[in-house]
Amino acid sequence: MRAVGHGLKTSIRLGPGALRDLPKVWDRRWSRAAIVGDRTVIRLFGARVRREVAALAGEPLLLGFAPGEKHKTRRTKAMLEDRLLAARFPRDGVIIALGGGISLDVAGFVAATYMRGVDTAYVPTTLLAMVDAAIGGKTGVNASEGKNLVGAFHMPRAVLSDTDFLATLPPDEWKNGLAEVVKHAVVADRSFFLWLGRNADAISTPSAIDPHAIRRSAEIKTAIVSRDEREKGRRAVLNFGHTVGHAIERASGYSISHGRAVAAGMLVETEIATGLCGFPRADSDRLAALLCRLGFGPSRKLRVADLLAAMRIDKKGRRGEIRMSLPRRIGAMARSRAEWTVAVDERIVRRACQGTRIGEG
Repeated sequence: MRAVGHGLKTSIRLGPGALRDLPKVWDRRWSRAAIVGDRTVIRLFGARVRREVAALAGEPLLLGFAPGEKHKTRRTKAMLEDRLLAARFPRDGVIIALGGGISLDVAGFVAATYMRGVDTAYVPTTLLAMVDAAIGGKTGVNASEGKNLVGAFHMPRAVLSDTDFLATLPPDEWKNGLAEVVKHAVVADRSFFLWLGRNADAISTPSAIDPHAIRRSAEIKTAIVSRDEREKGRRAVLNFGHTVGHAIERASGYSISHGRAVAAGMLVETEIATGLCGFPRADSDRLAALLCRLGFGPSRKLRVADLLAAMRIDKKGRRGEIRMSLPRRIGAMARSRAEWTVAVDERIVRRACQGTRIGEG
């Protein structure tokens, strides 16, 4: 088992059997534990995690909620908080967030505000969670206006990314994570991007995954977050593909998965970057080819007006303008003055959405 990254207040362990390292990261001050995740992941993995936790702090609470983006809400958060209060869960307890990105975001947000903040440890069970959602302390829920608009920064004390959990991951969930792996390569490591291209077949399914893809992606995010934990500067580059991607998710009523939305978002945003940031057309073609090899087909068309409406309330916006994290080449991101985001005129966004056949009208 190897730790991942340096500089964070989080102990990150990644590899087969990582869950067994729980005693090594356990704080003896934690008097009680609550395992929080959606009901599907609780059913699949709750008993296994419960056994590990019970050996350290007695019988834990097991708190499940309905799965899916439509339940990543303030209502779900309040329900979980009420159950913790009813159980008299103490401030010196620890919340074990179990599952994919939704479970970690919700459980982490609960931990950030319950009793004004309790410790948390993450046990991610999906590729997306291992390479992205579990790293960096972003927590939150969706609102009717868009994704992750209500939340807090709350760094987990430990992350145990046990890759044994990935063996039964459904193909769509695998693709959710692959999109983030590609994003990390575009943002920070051209050599890693080229490696992904050479090994696309080997990483396209969980049964044949090369652990280098998971570890390098996690290292990239850890390195960026450790220098900017609260997204005041360079951490914004990790939003590449997400301004458009989150808009696609919302405009589709979350029927388009996160990974497919982000893949489409990267294509739209590189089209914009070609004009605004000098992103080479050859790099754009390389990205499109890699996403195609990984199984990301064309996204269905959505109304451009709906996409723009969602982008106007994106968290990166300033002074009412749409801002995006855009690459100037694979492995390097653009800067605008002191910011790591670039203002983009709505007419440019419209043309890019139509040109990549993501949007219509």
